[in-house]
Amino acid sequence: MAITPEQSIEIKKQLLAQVEKLPQEKKEEIKEYIKNLNEEQLEEFLKQNKIEMQNSSSSPQEKSLQSCIFCAIAKNQVPSYKLAENKKSMAILEINPLSKAHSIIIPLEHLTIEKLPKSAMSLAQKLTKKIKKKFKPNDIKIETSSFQGHAMINVIPIYKDVSLKKQKADEKELKSIQEKLQAKSRAKRAESKKAKEKKESRLPVIKMKIP
Repeated sequence: MAITPEQSIEIKKQLLAQVEKLPQEKKEEIKEYIKNLNEEQLEEFLKQNKIEMQNSSSSPQEKSLQSCIFCAIAKNQVPSYKLAENKKSMAILEINPLSKAHSIIIPLEHLTIEKLPKSAMSLAQKLTKKIKKKFKPNDIKIETSSFQGHAMINVIPIYKDVSLKKQKADEKELKSIQEKLQAKSRAKRAESKKAKEKKESRLPVIKMKIP
């Protein structure tokens, strides 16, 4: 079924909203490309990128699931600055943070605040300890909220004489913070432990002069 001009306007709005959240250098170029697509080109673009159109007869919950940015992040369909993950939740950096190292914990399923799994709060507490150790904030505020119907936990560091202000973070800074907070994989931890044991097992070199 061909896309109508009215549908085209709505679809472009949704696509541009999704693109706005991507940590990409060529974001403006992508936005301009989407804006200039006609109905036929837009339909082809949706097919090539395997993007499903929202059905106007869908329920509000189904529409929310189809357009939810956090669901896309959880399925690795949208890039993010991932910090840690467990069976039910994922920790990522906020790309428009209120403060340095502002992070978000999202459940992997599309859930409301009332149904947030305990593992999400557990992940938030672990991340809080790591942020305190690495960045030394005066305090850390933990609060729940939701976006597009998807529950999340905000982990917001509070620094002395620095007001909380939402602003777009620099990509280099986000990568630097990610490296400091990212949980090491088991393989890397095992490799690090092995290297440490090997280092400790080395005998000291004693230089002796023979008369």
